[in-house]
Amino acid sequence: MKLRILPILLAVAACVPPAMRAENIIDIEGADATTIGIYIKDLATGDEIVDHNSSLAMTPASVTKALTTATALATLGPDFRFTTTVEFDGRRVASDGRWSGNLIINASADPTIGSSEFKISEAFTDSIIAGLKRLGISSINGDIIIREQLADAGPCPTWEVEDIAWPYGAGLFGFNYNGNTVRMYPGRNNSVPPSELNAQTFTSERTDVLRGVGSNDIKIWTTAKNRNNKAWNVSVTVPDPASVYVHVLTKRLEEAGIRLNVRKSASGTRTPVYTHRSPALKDICRNLMKRSDNLFAEGMLRALKSGESRAECIKYEKKFWGEQGISTRFTVINDGSGLTRANRMSPRFLADILEWMARSPMAADYLDFFPVAGVDGTLKSFLSKTRLKGRLAMKTGSVSAVQTYAGYKLDAGGNPTHVVVIMVNGFFCSRSDLRKALETFLLDTFE
Repeated sequence: MKLRILPILLAVAACVPPAMRAENIIDIEGADATTIGIYIKDLATGDEIVDHNSSLAMTPASVTKALTTATALATLGPDFRFTTTVEFDGRRVASDGRWSGNLIINASADPTIGSSEFKISEAFTDSIIAGLKRLGISSINGDIIIREQLADAGPCPTWEVEDIAWPYGAGLFGFNYNGNTVRMYPGRNNSVPPSELNAQTFTSERTDVLRGVGSNDIKIWTTAKNRNNKAWNVSVTVPDPASVYVHVLTKRLEEAGIRLNVRKSASGTRTPVYTHRSPALKDICRNLMKRSDNLFAEGMLRALKSGESRAECIKYEKKFWGEQGISTRFTVINDGSGLTRANRMSPRFLADILEWMARSPMAADYLDFFPVAGVDGTLKSFLSKTRLKGRLAMKTGSVSAVQTYAGYKLDAGGNPTHVVVIMVNGFFCSRSDLRKALETFLLDTFE
């Protein structure tokens, strides 16, 4: 087995400090430099083609999304949709379109609202305005109220603080909008859309951002050229996307000729304005897997037990797979995206999930979620000039010193023939060198 994975070990060893190298390069793992876990199984015969450290619990990074989407698809079904209702709580006070009451948005933790990935999600605000106009509303004496029901909302507690200010580190809230991000213009001291963020800008050789959990204070480091350029901007996360959306909707109502006179207003008869249904689960999951979208993945995890805590959703997830005969005893799950370094999964555990899904009625939908080698998503350049182009469908994962893959080998007709899981933790070589070694390994394995 060690000879089979020699290309990976050679790549890893190339950049390991001499003091950490084992005498025998093939035993490099013995020097505690790197852990490599691989499991490849033939689905037709049940033969284990490669089994190397397959029971070790390792950091999975974004291949966690393969677990999250499998659970969501298996338990919620491909046609599940988040539903967000908008209603007017009040009454008409004049025949000229004046209404007294509040515009209420009952949020559902839909992660796609305002997302440019889906036209229906982009049209959320237009649809609210259209609904108000159908009712003949031209003036509102009241407020915009967004009702959120999501326990322990925001970034996962085990995420690194260095990640949460960047778009990939956006936490999930009861109401989500535009990926929970805004574009910050330090030279103008404002953001688009408007937000409550207070920015401090510093000169540095590279751009970096930092914001504490739940804080509106954000620090931005960038070059002197950028600081003096009023057009320069950086996309950052916000701690309260609902407040950002209130700014957006207020402005859009004004542009549409609907006056909002914010004042305390008593509740009254509830009149439906608009019911928003998200894209279907299978479309959200395909999108998030191809692009490795963390916010969408967190939304899928929390949909498992709507409104309940993250811990309850994870408990439900582990219970479901246990009932399918897949042991989760040494599996640690903290989030749905894999952004945390605190998750632990073994290659065999992930392979068992993949095999179960491949034999399930959801197999075709699930397979469609995965990036395909040399074709699309995060695998577009991987094996792109080899005979395995189009023959591997795998989710990738990467955080510092971690590179992982989980998915399927395909036949000429696009049907899964093998489950493939590769996990490398704690490598010292460059990521590009490691990927080249993994390409060589896969080409040698599937001759």
